[in-house]
Amino acid sequence: MAFVRVGQFKALPERVEELCAIYEAEAIPAIRAARGNISAVLLQQHHARDAFMAITVWNSAEDAERYERSGQASAMVEKIRFAFAGPPSLATYDAFGISG
Repeated sequence: MAFVRVGQFKALPERVEELCAIYEAEAIPAIRAARGNISAVLLQQHHARDAFMAITVWNSAEDAERYERSGQASAMVEKIRFAFAGPPSLATYDAFGISG
């Protein structure tokens, strides 16, 4: 069973484009290169362009926790923190129907 982490946050409207560019160019490739990662995406809501979900899919909770402990996750958050309109939230899920 796969393991999914979902971070949700609002961005400052004037920082949205820069945030998306950094996440796509730096965060996604780094996350996808991590051992056990299946997928990493950033979703921007259609009707609220400042609302985002960052979703990572892992082979296991252990893989996600290893990535978190490595310091890479916090380093990626620091790269985009300037764009946050408030604190992000994080939820985790077991995922069915996903194979690595």
